[in-house]
Amino acid sequence: MPKRYFIRALKSIVYFFTVLFLILALLYFITPEQERQVQSFMEFLQRSSLLKMVMFLGVFGLIYPFVGYITQKTSRSRPFSEGDKEAVIKIFANARFVPAKDDGSVLTFRIINPVARVTRIFEDAITVDYAANPLVVEGLRRDVTRLAKAVERYLRETDEANNA
Repeated sequence: MPKRYFIRALKSIVYFFTVLFLILALLYFITPEQERQVQSFMEFLQRSSLLKMVMFLGVFGLIYPFVGYITQKTSRSRPFSEGDKEAVIKIFANARFVPAKDDGSVLTFRIINPVARVTRIFEDAITVDYAANPLVVEGLRRDVTRLAKAVERYLRETDEANNA
């Protein structure tokens, strides 16, 4: 079971329910009154297969932490240096992430944009564990995949430059 599974699952379920409720409310209230087939928003909810949607989103929220978050490992041929650390910070800065914490073996980054943090239900932290080989990047799948590849490319290019 991944780290923080229960917190991420609970946040996902609440987030998906909130989005569902907002979409349904938007649909109800933008429909002109004369075209509505129901008198109240509650009646609209009762007629709209709400139970099926809630069950689907609940199950999806329970599965999402397994699908949405990954740990990606990047092998390296040399110890991680201070220059490498600065380069990783620069790679993340270019992707609009800022360092949130550095405990000497794990760098933690957070996204700069507050709206993006909300849409990612404040589970936007990406950790880079550089203590051992391989380097381990963990967090939200769409960010980790892109950033881990960038770090891997940097490490490969510096290795090639040092060996040439």
